[in-house]
Amino acid sequence: MRTSPYMNVPAFEIGRPAHFPSKHGAAVAREQLREYLEAQVGEDGCVRGQCESRVLESVLSLHLLEQVGLYPEARGQLESYLRAQYIDEREDPLHAVLRRQALGESTRRDAQAVRAYLAHFDHFTAQRKRVMFSVLMAVLGLTPFDPELTWAEVAGGEEKYQSWVNVVMASLRIIHAMGCGHPEWVSPGDVELLTISQSTNGAWEKHLLANILALLALRHFPLHCLSLQNGIGLLVSAQNADGGIPFIAGLEIFCTATAGLALAGAGASPALLHRMADYLVGEQKRNGGWAYAEDVHQTDVDDTAYCLEFLRAAAPVRHAHAIERAEQYLVDMQGSDGGFPTFVAGSKPEIAMTAGAINALAPNCEQHAALIARGIRYIITHQKADGTFERSWSLSETNAIFRALLAMRRLPESASGLRLTVELAEEYSLDYLRRSQNVDGGWGQRAGDASDPISTSYALIALSHFDEPTTIECGVRYLVRQQQADGRFLSIPDQAGPRPIAWNVPVLSEIFALLAFDHVLAARPAVAMPIWKAMASQFSSMGMEAR
Repeated sequence: MRTSPYMNVPAFEIGRPAHFPSKHGAAVAREQLREYLEAQVGEDGCVRGQCESRVLESVLSLHLLEQVGLYPEARGQLESYLRAQYIDEREDPLHAVLRRQALGESTRRDAQAVRAYLAHFDHFTAQRKRVMFSVLMAVLGLTPFDPELTWAEVAGGEEKYQSWVNVVMASLRIIHAMGCGHPEWVSPGDVELLTISQSTNGAWEKHLLANILALLALRHFPLHCLSLQNGIGLLVSAQNADGGIPFIAGLEIFCTATAGLALAGAGASPALLHRMADYLVGEQKRNGGWAYAEDVHQTDVDDTAYCLEFLRAAAPVRHAHAIERAEQYLVDMQGSDGGFPTFVAGSKPEIAMTAGAINALAPNCEQHAALIARGIRYIITHQKADGTFERSWSLSETNAIFRALLAMRRLPESASGLRLTVELAEEYSLDYLRRSQNVDGGWGQRAGDASDPISTSYALIALSHFDEPTTIECGVRYLVRQQQADGRFLSIPDQAGPRPIAWNVPVLSEIFALLAFDHVLAARPAVAMPIWKAMASQFSSMGMEAR
């Protein structure tokens, strides 16, 4: 029997108008948010997602500039940024320790705190990340370099990596060899890779962390001093107004595709949507896929799936050829087990990527029925016992859940033998969403975490496709209450990279909140009315008074 997630909430908290700070419904909130997001679309059709500064890149950049003795003004700005950061060590011990070390305030327990934090990594890339941070702690002076560190265990066998992972690993190997006093360990191939990766017109692949690590490695080779100086200049040019350095220098394509989907669902003008679609088609790569930002060459399943979904929604005839090419890109990425990786065909599949590809290909179900069935089978066989899935590029459990649930609902008729298994998997995830909803109506990144708007938006997208009226209405109430006067939503950092280190692009909170309102209003038009009236109506229909 289904139970309400609010069974422990005092009765006076439910259905009482005085407890709704905002008395307008989701439709009014959506309209205000739509106007705000439309204003973020540039003349070229692009939504330029500004990445916030992060302590990790700022500390490493400050260390690099101190080592080479360049850009004193930028160093001062970095120090000011770090001094201005307040970091709750219970939430983010890594950045708290790095900040203290950079400002000369470290304690004896700091290295141990980072090791304990890294020990809880629960991703298939965990070993690689532990090695990475072992080297970085040594670079920053928190621990000595470990000469016993073996790279074979993080080599990944025959697995192919995205371009920046290859650069990061080459950089770490060089830094480790030089730090251990063994320059003979340095591979000429690693040095060559780093020099090739250096850009002359902006940070290479817009991946600032990879660029910083490459520069830290190249500073050991006087022969490459010009590449080093040029790279440092490009790094400093990416410094944010607050003095810090972000993880990446842009997220234009991902933000434009997801914002386009949200605006299409909210009824934005065809002219605006066509402008956004034209921009994205201009950024499509020769292989049919998309990267996460302009001037990035590495394509991926995540961005391609969202771009494909948006082009179908906004300009299916206008951009039929681009849609066809994107479909073929995704088809070619599926593995023999039915799963989809993020970046390179043949790499380890991921649940959220598999679900995203299925959702993008499903409108052409006749052609891709077998592919979709295999993908759904992969998803349900990798569901966890508590109804969640492995988190991918989002830190929120509800992100992978919403994408997986939407994909499972795309099960082709020809795969009806999976129907009962799919329904059971859906029930597991729905049960998690009910159990993890907080008393304020929202969801946090994990069960027990404080509510935040973007995690709540993900949950509402999932729930809107199922008969969960009380859970949905309480979630909508929370989300509406979080809207700022100008239509925006402020949320915690949700993106992860290197996983599971958080980074933030604020506009994503607005984008996914608008998507949540789109899904909820399409499925449950009743929440368009003022929420207190909707709930009063619900109680009245049960023979009760909402008072």
